[in-house]
Amino acid sequence: MTDVAVRPAERIPEPVDTPNRRPTRADRIFQAVMLVILAAAVLVRFSASQDLWLDEAQSVAIAKLPLTGHGPTMFTGLREDGSPPLYYLFLHFWVSAFGTGNVAVRTLSALFNLAAAGPLFLLGRRLVGTRAAQVSVVLYITSPFALRFATETRMYSLIVLLTALGGLAVERALRRPSLLSAVYVSLCAGGLALTHYWCLYLLLTVGGWLVLLWWRPPFLFRADRANAARAAAGGPGVDEATEDAVADALELTGLPTDPSLLTAVGPPDAAARAARHSAIASASRDAAAGLRPRFPAGGRRGAFTALAGIVGGAIVFSPWLSEFRFQSKHTGTPWGEPASYAAISHAYGQWAGGPSTVGRILLLFVTCLVALGIAGRGLGGRFVLFDLKGSEPARTLFFLSTGTLFVAVTAGQVVGNAWADRYTATAFVPFLLVIGLGATVVRSERFFRVTVVICALAGVVGGFSDVRMQRTQANEAAAHLRIDAKPGDVLLICPDQLGPGLARTIPAGLKAHLIPTWAPPDRVNWVDYEQRNKAADPVALAQRAVAEAGPDHQIFLADSNSYRTYETLCVDIQDKLRALRPKATLEMGQGEPAKVYENYQLVRYQP
Repeated sequence: MTDVAVRPAERIPEPVDTPNRRPTRADRIFQAVMLVILAAAVLVRFSASQDLWLDEAQSVAIAKLPLTGHGPTMFTGLREDGSPPLYYLFLHFWVSAFGTGNVAVRTLSALFNLAAAGPLFLLGRRLVGTRAAQVSVVLYITSPFALRFATETRMYSLIVLLTALGGLAVERALRRPSLLSAVYVSLCAGGLALTHYWCLYLLLTVGGWLVLLWWRPPFLFRADRANAARAAAGGPGVDEATEDAVADALELTGLPTDPSLLTAVGPPDAAARAARHSAIASASRDAAAGLRPRFPAGGRRGAFTALAGIVGGAIVFSPWLSEFRFQSKHTGTPWGEPASYAAISHAYGQWAGGPSTVGRILLLFVTCLVALGIAGRGLGGRFVLFDLKGSEPARTLFFLSTGTLFVAVTAGQVVGNAWADRYTATAFVPFLLVIGLGATVVRSERFFRVTVVICALAGVVGGFSDVRMQRTQANEAAAHLRIDAKPGDVLLICPDQLGPGLARTIPAGLKAHLIPTWAPPDRVNWVDYEQRNKAADPVALAQRAVAEAGPDHQIFLADSNSYRTYETLCVDIQDKLRALRPKATLEMGQGEPAKVYENYQLVRYQP
């Protein structure tokens, strides 16, 4: 009887990508287009010249303080700011050499940002294969998320660099357990903790995963399948990177992967042998092309080595421990509130490109690539097999990325820390590797090229728009002050978070004061911030300003009502000043949030 029931797998074409093939005209066009896009992305990183907003200006004000001395030092500023010191040490020596100009201070972040591409590629090559690593780097270089923080005088680009280096150190510890490997992990772990406290959530997540590896539950190790693949291929001659791919290919042929079953069914016939050899050859070609190498796991010894390295990071962090305790008790994030778990999905949108139209288009592509990376298995041409259980290494990488966000939200709800999208840079690297892997699952070269070009081009376009956005109205306010103000006039800044940006632009001779501390405007002191603002007396502050200005000088008030802990203080001061000096005019209107990030108004009170 004729068998008319043909399995779908038998009609699926062979993979179209083979190693060492000659580049075609389409390949050369694709490479040229990508070089242009990547060059544009690199240039965008050095294109932001607009004024610094609060976080950037505060970073520069702290970093340019002396390291030692009798007056305020950089470490005094860090204690009041609530930040660890590593990035600020880099920035301190940078501004000492290149100055505090807008472009100069942002260049350090751009260099950190570009430097992260090297370890990201090396990590990706070891975990997801050469081609997927290349895609991950391309998507990172053109990512709107990465482009924004490459142009900010903050530590987020350094976080990505240290995260990639830390991933390399952990992978080495799993693959080659040794004391030196543990030291590498310790240095990276300590460096991350000394760069941003949110990195502790990443270290906690990775540490928990390593504990699971050390316990070696069955679902984390696929030794049986790897051994079956080795036996089916004829012994130990198969490269470790090929084992999983061979086992997967054997499953698709319908051949048993358990060695005992191979023996029980007796010698295979010619057709079975041909199918087996074809599956092995195809899987070997895929592994040689760097499509999906076996996820590195050095057994219990490797997991213990990496875990010991993370614990050893506490030694690197220990000199800062007393400051960390003080900051935990007195600073925190009084400007915001803890997030809900919905913020996790929101982070994916931010990583893709943010709330803009281009960002939402990118989110559609990124979502598909994540699904392909986790559950997809390329069968050739346009055909993909989906395994809802997922596969390694994308399953673990996605777990580490999402797990870090989950830990961050949970910790924030427990201790009251706020969520900020920029903080999620701590979990960005594993996510990049997942989408890089997803782009290589479908074996159609046309699909691959179109997907990478669209994502890269859209990323640069969206990133450039975000990078060029006005970040503060400080320069606009300074322009009005240069026209209307004279030496001896008083400038009140409410809330004080507007001060660091204004301090870099306002004309000399003004008596500028932060509300409610009456301190100079260059730095915000976050110590016991909420309690201090709630205890402030707006009437006394307004009267003090009027007394200082006297009968001959004007009072200017830069204020915004949209800041937490300042809900009524600025309004009350404005009302009292209007009562004491009725001749008031609005010099500068508050900008739209969609057009300027740090927005406020400027009011003049004449004698």
